[in-house]
Amino acid sequence: MLGVSGGLVFSLIENVLRYWFVNKFLECRIKGPGKIAVILPVVIAVSLIAPLFPVVSAVWRTLVIMAMTLLLVHILYRNSIFLKVFLILLTEYVFIISDILTSNIFALANWTNLENQLCSMLELVIFFSIRTGILQLNSVFIRKLNFQLSIKSWVCIDVVLEALVVVVHYLRAINSRFSTPSPDLLWLSLRMSMYFLLMSLLITYLFGELFYQKEQQKASLELQNKALEQQLATDEIAARDLKRIRHDIGNNLANIAYLLKENCIEETIEYIQAIAAMLEGTKPVIQCGSKYIDSILNYEIAVCKKQGIAVQFEIDRIPELSIPPTCLSSILSNVLNNAIEANLGLNEKERYLNVKMFCYKNYVSIVVVNPYYHKPIPANGLLRTSKRDKLHHGYGLSSIKTAVSNCGGTFKYSYNSHVFTSTIVIPISPVSAS
Repeated sequence: MLGVSGGLVFSLIENVLRYWFVNKFLECRIKGPGKIAVILPVVIAVSLIAPLFPVVSAVWRTLVIMAMTLLLVHILYRNSIFLKVFLILLTEYVFIISDILTSNIFALANWTNLENQLCSMLELVIFFSIRTGILQLNSVFIRKLNFQLSIKSWVCIDVVLEALVVVVHYLRAINSRFSTPSPDLLWLSLRMSMYFLLMSLLITYLFGELFYQKEQQKASLELQNKALEQQLATDEIAARDLKRIRHDIGNNLANIAYLLKENCIEETIEYIQAIAAMLEGTKPVIQCGSKYIDSILNYEIAVCKKQGIAVQFEIDRIPELSIPPTCLSSILSNVLNNAIEANLGLNEKERYLNVKMFCYKNYVSIVVVNPYYHKPIPANGLLRTSKRDKLHHGYGLSSIKTAVSNCGGTFKYSYNSHVFTSTIVIPISPVSAS
């Protein structure tokens, strides 16, 4: 037996492993040296409370420890509550599996009847080595996952993992009831625990990948629908312009005939050029080679025309980009929508929007320049929204920064003399790590 002191040491090491694993994937609210100064007392406090908690049932004791851990992790770390639940459940799952593995290994080696101190120390070393190894193996798979899943997907993953935790818990309880199990039974239990170990890897990787692919397909379909809606809106504006030109064509032809009759050749040429310019304005303004970029930019140009915003777009031929269309839409739509909204606070004569998009080496640079009226208010490295509804606004720059960062690019902005400049640089193809 470990005794009270041994139980406290065991609980301390267990909680150190638990918080070490969680800390690898979550963003702590406290930075710098203060992080350890806060987390360490929490780990010690939980380690002291767990062995002394007045609960007889091992199931209830486990639930209490998990609930305490979730509450403390939720206070100490940012990120989604569903991701926190997933990491805590996975840690508990690994702990139970490693417990079964260790007991089976010792039973097969006939070490269970040895009561000396050396054997107890060896058991602890093997026990925590297995736990650390399994957690490290899971962390390799988890790092490959994208945590941008819907709430529904996270709930499904957490429920399945919780069910597996219950199953392996009862497997451990059944395994511990055999006082002198046969070697065949021990090997069967060992194989089952290995199967459940592999199942944890499948959960962390396959489930995450499947749900993420599903989310990506859904987002891609939504983006295509949005692109079609934007193209339809652009075509409707062009159709209205053509209808107006067609309505005036009779008057224009009469004016041209009169100028020719009066032998006003130069005036006639200027008149025809003006009509040609009007017809040219009904065509898609941007044709850069990317249907998504064309759709977004042409739609935003149509919005600018409707709002009386003077536009100047200089767009190079853009090659096929490796970044997902959803990220591209989030970047362009948000930066242009922010610029248009800033213009709407000004008089129509003061409104303008300049956009440059060009390629250099393996990067695409996007520069957006627009005037602004309200004084920007810095907040947490970005700018605070000036709108009253702060719950549903103020995430434009944050969304741009997140999307650009996910693409491996950079996002910077500056504001001076009522001119706001956004500069975005994103790689055309994935940048290999040097």
